[in-house]
Amino acid sequence: GLDPAGPLFQYTPTTVRLDPSDAKFVDIIHTHAGHLFFDFAPGILQTCGHLDFYPNGGKKMPGCRQLRVPPANRSINDLMREYRSIGCGHKRSLRYYAESILNPNGFVGYRCETYQAFVLGDCFPCPKEGCPLMGHYADQFSHKTEKEQQKVYLNTGPSPPYARWRKEIHVRVSAAETMKGNIDIALTGANGIRRKYTIDKGTFKPGNTYLNYIDTEVPGNISKVEFLWKKHLGHTDRGCMGAEEVTIISGEN
Repeated sequence: GLDPAGPLFQYTPTTVRLDPSDAKFVDIIHTHAGHLFFDFAPGILQTCGHLDFYPNGGKKMPGCRQLRVPPANRSINDLMREYRSIGCGHKRSLRYYAESILNPNGFVGYRCETYQAFVLGDCFPCPKEGCPLMGHYADQFSHKTEKEQQKVYLNTGPSPPYARWRKEIHVRVSAAETMKGNIDIALTGANGIRRKYTIDKGTFKPGNTYLNYIDTEVPGNISKVEFLWKKHLGHTDRGCMGAEEVTIISGEN
């Protein structure tokens, strides 16, 4: 199901909408889900498959502008005609699926109860049975029909290629005293792609470890890791902040 229709179908009986009984395996990609008259969203929000993938939370896709809530007196037919002309988020489901055919391991999904829990890293890394892949290879997941309505979350990029790889980054800092600034790291892949990410910002104490979860566009093995420190303006200390250790944990199968 590629962002299945929500208006007139959401929270209706299973006899009139897509549900797990419709096939041996039903998987859904929700990309512009919501309640139509409140969110102006054409996609169904409720879980309706064995695996329900919610990239970026399923409601707002990076790279797509959000539509303003229309007047309440507009008919549903008028709303859908207007939406079809600019339905960026709705069409993302097709684009993700197409890219997954050639780049399956860039769409690893993490089974989690909420998107917020996923963002906080509560469902990272993949469990011993592995993680499902959003898109063309979702049927390769061995536990795909173990339960119905399994919520799966992941993040994507705002433009092609959309695939991202989730990493857990730990940085143990070294300094003579507590300092204020930004901790960044730069990752370089075997293919030469280099990207910078902020791990934390604020006040840092020597010997403490700080962590964050990033969704990087750098595929495959990481060939180089750089620690970058940016002192906050107005901080008078002239000392240096360094990294005793940087640990990268991959979340893929």
